[in-house]
Amino acid sequence: MSLFGALPRIGPRLAILLTQCLAAPVAALVEWWWLGSTLRPVDLLCAAVILVGVAFALAPDHGSEVDPRTFRIGILFGIGSALGQAFGAVLSRKANEVAALTHFPIDGGTAAYQRLIGGLLMTVIAFLLTKRTPENAGQPRQLPWRKAWPAVVGNALAGPTIGVGCYQWALKTTPSGIVLPIVATSPLVTIVLSFFIDGIRPTRRAVTGGLVAVAGAVALKWMQNAR
Repeated sequence: MSLFGALPRIGPRLAILLTQCLAAPVAALVEWWWLGSTLRPVDLLCAAVILVGVAFALAPDHGSEVDPRTFRIGILFGIGSALGQAFGAVLSRKANEVAALTHFPIDGGTAAYQRLIGGLLMTVIAFLLTKRTPENAGQPRQLPWRKAWPAVVGNALAGPTIGVGCYQWALKTTPSGIVLPIVATSPLVTIVLSFFIDGIRPTRRAVTGGLVAVAGAVALKWMQNAR
C-alpha cells in the first residue's frame, strides 16, 4: 500500500529504488539484532555491488517536477514500503525458525498463501476506508474487465503466487540480507520486458547498472558455493 502511495508522487523508478535498495540493509540489520544472523564480509560486499548496480540503473534521469510537499510525502511512502519489505522478510525468517522448533514445517507455497490472507484483509480494510472519500464518491465506475482480466490473472499468478512462493522458499534457508539484494534485481527484468513488449530501448546507464547488479549476484552465488 505504501508503494502504491509512492508511485504517483515520486514516479516508479524512485519508488522502486527506495523500496528495493533500502529494504535489504534494513532487513540485514534487523535480522542481526533480532535473530543473531550474521553475514560474511564478502557476502556484504557482493550484496552492496548488487544494490549499487540497481541504484545506478533505476536512478531518475532528471530532477523531480512535483511540488516539494508531494515529493516529501512520496519519499515517506517509499520509506514505508521499504520498511514493510524488510520487516516482512525478517518476520518470515522468524516464523520459519518457530516452525522448525515446533516440528511444523511450512513450504514456500503455504507461506505465500498465508501472506495472501493477511494482504487480502488489509486490502479490504483500505477499500472500506477509501471508497467513500470525496474524490471517489459519486464517480461512475467503468471497469474494462473483458480486456483487463487476463492481465489481472497473469499478474496474480506471477507475483503473489509463484513469485512470493519462491521468495518464501528462499527465506526459509537463506538470510534476508542475501535474499533481498537478489530480489532487488527484479526491476531490471522489467527493463528487458519493456524492450520486447513495448519497444522501449533501455538507456546505456540502465544496461551498465544491470550488468553490475548481475555480476554481483553471480559473485554472491559463487561465494556461497565456495563455503
